[in-house]
Amino acid sequence: MVTPKLSNSTRVLLIEDSEIDATFVTRLLKSNPALPFHVDRTHLLADALVMLGQRDYDIAILDLCLPDARDLESFDQIRALDARIPIVVFTGMDDEDMALRAIQSGAQDFMGKGHVTGQMLFRAVRFAIARQRKVMGFKAAADSDPLTGMPNRRHLESKFRELLQECCQKGQPMSMALFDVDHFKKVNDIYGHFIGDAVLKEIAAVLTNSLRDNMLAARFGGEEFALLMPDYCLQDAHHLIDHTLRQLAGTPMNFDDLSIPVTASAGLVAVEGTDSWDQCYMACDVALYEAKTTGRNRVVQHQHSVRIHAEV
Repeated sequence: MVTPKLSNSTRVLLIEDSEIDATFVTRLLKSNPALPFHVDRTHLLADALVMLGQRDYDIAILDLCLPDARDLESFDQIRALDARIPIVVFTGMDDEDMALRAIQSGAQDFMGKGHVTGQMLFRAVRFAIARQRKVMGFKAAADSDPLTGMPNRRHLESKFRELLQECCQKGQPMSMALFDVDHFKKVNDIYGHFIGDAVLKEIAAVLTNSLRDNMLAARFGGEEFALLMPDYCLQDAHHLIDHTLRQLAGTPMNFDDLSIPVTASAGLVAVEGTDSWDQCYMACDVALYEAKTTGRNRVVQHQHSVRIHAEV
């Protein structure tokens, strides 16, 4: 159950692994008498994702160098979980290219550590919230990806247990797959983010059109997508995913005079009745990594035993 934000205060999720910097930001925000701030702080991306699933926040202030994420990886995962939340990047990296990439990816501001005053931070937070609401709308859907219109990671995680319980009650199998677009960074680098976004929309359409009854597909973040397949055993799911990958590889993305070939890799796992979301995701990620490192444009499946190794 999502906890509503505190009334008459701006609720901030501060994702910062440095104790000194976290204390500095918190003091700056709370020193401004014009608007009260409530700051929840975590030093790990994984914990931030859990907190975002449990509470509504007005804004996230994000360091790009975390123990469990680097560069824009953390940004992409937060956006995949809830695209409504405005993000201000607060980092010690003096990298104009990274700043531009963050803004192009949807960050509302990019601030360098050591150059921030209380008034600057206060204005950045207020303006980021206002800009995000202007762009997204006050009633933006919490469970959908604004770029593709697909369900997002937040929705997929919330439906996982429900679908699994239904399969168990009916004595049906369930499978799960993760897709990752091959060499997608080259698409952005060569053609720009506008074309990159258009490619993601086309890929989303291909995946959506491949769905059967009761399946759920979602954009999982960046160039990654996920698929839950109730009533599909591992063998049947493998055939479906393989067919989808071949269809994608055989359909170049055409934009005016551009024709861009696109392939994807996939990791596949059978979901057991006692499995948690984290276990299945980790198993899929292991399989996806193998698909990526053994040729790409292919699907790799793993059995339940991989999940045991992933937990060690």
